[in-house]
Amino acid sequence: MTPFEPPKRAHSPLLAAGLASESENEKLLYGEDSPWLAAGRLQWTKIMRPCDEGIKKTLRLTQDMFELADQGDALREDTGCGVLYGVIRDSAYKIKKLAEAEKEAHMKKGWWKD
Repeated sequence: MTPFEPPKRAHSPLLAAGLASESENEKLLYGEDSPWLAAGRLQWTKIMRPCDEGIKKTLRLTQDMFELADQGDALREDTGCGVLYGVIRDSAYKIKKLAEAEKEAHMKKGWWKD
């Protein structure tokens, strides 16, 4: 590594500890039973891919957007706020549709682990 190269980021405790390489990490961690150190004991668990975590967070975000739109619409005092909360609700539906389609694609690839 040169002084100008950023350090490589470890995506897992095994990779950070030097117990797995990037390619081994892919095969070992995602979709397979994987070793995981918890409370000082080695346990086996399924680990969700970082890209799938992003999709899950996106779906949770859309739920928050729906709740905000409902609350804001109920409390609004003028039409401008109604337009704002309508745009938030419409955007949440569009984002949710995209995220669900991506989740389905990942499930078909065998990547998605709940």
